[in-house]
Amino acid sequence: MKEIFSYDVMPYPSKFFLQTHPDRLASLATLFGMNPPKIETCRVLELGCGNGSNLISHAFNLPNAKFVGVDLAENHIVDAKKSADELNLQNTEFYQMDVMEMSVEKFGKFDYVIAHGLFSWVPDFVQAKTLALYREFLEENGVGYISYNAFPGAHHRQMVQKMMRFHSKHFDEPLEKVGKAVSFLAFLGENATEKEIFAPILQSELKRHFEHDAADIFHDDLSDLNVAFYFHEFAELLKKNNLQYLAEAELHAMGTQSLSAEAREFIESLDDIIEREQYLDFFRGRIFRQTLFCRVEVELNRNPEPVVMNKFLLSSSIRAVSETPELATPKREKFVGMKGIGIEIDHPLTKAALVTLGEIWGRAISFSELLQKAQERIESQGFKTENWDEQFYITSAILLQICRGTSLIELHLFQPEAATKASEKPKVNALAVWQLPQANNVLTLLNLDVKIEDEISRHLLEICDGTRNREQILVEMREFIEQSEDIEDKETLLQDLPEWLDESLTQLAKLGMFS
Repeated sequence: MKEIFSYDVMPYPSKFFLQTHPDRLASLATLFGMNPPKIETCRVLELGCGNGSNLISHAFNLPNAKFVGVDLAENHIVDAKKSADELNLQNTEFYQMDVMEMSVEKFGKFDYVIAHGLFSWVPDFVQAKTLALYREFLEENGVGYISYNAFPGAHHRQMVQKMMRFHSKHFDEPLEKVGKAVSFLAFLGENATEKEIFAPILQSELKRHFEHDAADIFHDDLSDLNVAFYFHEFAELLKKNNLQYLAEAELHAMGTQSLSAEAREFIESLDDIIEREQYLDFFRGRIFRQTLFCRVEVELNRNPEPVVMNKFLLSSSIRAVSETPELATPKREKFVGMKGIGIEIDHPLTKAALVTLGEIWGRAISFSELLQKAQERIESQGFKTENWDEQFYITSAILLQICRGTSLIELHLFQPEAATKASEKPKVNALAVWQLPQANNVLTLLNLDVKIEDEISRHLLEICDGTRNREQILVEMREFIEQSEDIEDKETLLQDLPEWLDESLTQLAKLGMFS
């Protein structure tokens, strides 16, 4: 009798993870002294690829690279192959296979190997095999990625998960099991007698589940296997497989900006990178890690100098709070990103560089070109210096610090091609069209993650198929709003619709949504 696999009963939802993209992996490897394989022609392997949505999202803009996905669930691989065919992708391969059966003889070597949402949900012998495969598969300068649950934060989460599993243990149907588990958690949170520590934990976890799909909860939280690691334990597993820690996939996660002055002083006194990262987890109560690593033979530079910025393209949605910031003077100006994170800068060239980044948001720009544009901007406003090299160095140092400590600026080595102005008949790119029916987020051709916030925005994307000009789109949007029963304040929406449409098309084009 064939064993029933939980992912065949309830498939994992379609998702993509930009933190696993070869550009992200290569950029961080470069920052810390590696010479990673070229992104445009790289070979990528994903273990536990699910329905292929993540790998496909990376493969779409890298036609000369090779992407291989492996998953144990038959329906996942069937869906992945079907999706690749729908998008006419010639650079993807998907295999239904147990990782225990994989070898370099069957698959060859890879430049980048990723496993998101796998390692904490498999038995220890599969974990051991997975790390052995990384050592076997990775090219000399290759980069590995593994995400996993982390202690100390996972202690609280595991406590709640065990209670949810206990309450739902007699229910087999996935949706019913999830419903019973979440309902009990809500009931428990309302009636817990210990209000200072226990009840807030329950309520926090309940809030998290309200933002998740049922499949996420079923596979991630109600799984019988849900293992977490202290970072030093994971680092030791890497060491046993002749691998070494490189970085976190989100660079700012390694920074100390959110800590108190005393905590920062303590962290910065530590020379050992493993100890440093472990203590960071202690201070933050980290729950989840997305760790990059490489072969132990690779020599890394843990303290990159500002000159390293010359290797990168930079992108940022940052903007000045002031509508008319003073750039050519030492006046402090505040800048914020889309998530509300703010910094204050008084260095003229750096302020001009940040304004420039925000103006071209969507696109990335080489660091040298960014400096040139910033220089021209403040020179036109009367700024003078006898030593531009010194100014360039200061800006390099400040921007490197911002990259390492916040999520405000991203580093890149690869910039996909995309038009950033809407054509007469705008057409949403094929990948986003494929993603729209199955997800709340879609990718632009500039590899940006766009969340679809409401049904009006979703409908706009659906009708931008290259057959309608602006006036025709406006007519259809007006009809859609008038006929919808769920939209409130229609009168105001219809009155503002022409301006909203112009702004939306301009912004979508700027982000690279249209082909």
